[in-house]
Amino acid sequence: MREKETQLQQMLTQLRTKLLMMGAAVGIALDEACRALEEGNAVRAAEVVDGDAAINAMENEIDELALSLLVRNQPVAHDLRFVVGALRMVIDFERIGDEAASIAERTVTMEEALPGVVIEAVGTLMRSAMAMYIQAMDAFRKGDRDGSLKLCQVDDEISLQEMTALRRVMEYFCGEPDGRRTNVSYEGMNGILICRSLNRICRRCANIAEHTYFIVEGVNIKHQAPPDIPGTK
Repeated sequence: MREKETQLQQMLTQLRTKLLMMGAAVGIALDEACRALEEGNAVRAAEVVDGDAAINAMENEIDELALSLLVRNQPVAHDLRFVVGALRMVIDFERIGDEAASIAERTVTMEEALPGVVIEAVGTLMRSAMAMYIQAMDAFRKGDRDGSLKLCQVDDEISLQEMTALRRVMEYFCGEPDGRRTNVSYEGMNGILICRSLNRICRRCANIAEHTYFIVEGVNIKHQAPPDIPGTK
């Protein structure tokens, strides 16, 4: 019995370590994709695209380990919640990696960097996405229920930032041509797709926070209004 419990704890530790490693890899990909976008650096962006395969491989490893753990060890209570949360969380990690690669692909295909006025608007949403990812990872690492709840309550703010960025993109690229802009529709499309990717990253970060709350509290708050954070009223 003791041997089985030891094996369970070892596999849980391994699962947590793999999740943190994948989370770190995704965080690097997101940071590099955003830096490449700001700089208009196609080489840096191409490295993000190439690195997406490694993130996909990590997802498969975590899936296999989590399923093996369920079958062989039949965890209960908090341990079971952790494994279920891991299976949910790894999907969001992989999707955030995909969105980072998508932003990088847009950077590779653009003939020139986005103009300053557009980068400024997109930059607000970009910084929110990066900050939310860091906060989501910190909450997971620390098992921080209150930190997780805060991330689940930013829908309106993110929607407003996206609308502001989209408006700037549309105003710049889809207004009257002034003779200095070429491929207006194509560049405008890239700007819009980047905004959508950043918005989806923010939503995935909120999902990670929901999974963390489930692991810690055993309560599923997905598709529900999150409970109040103690001391905020």
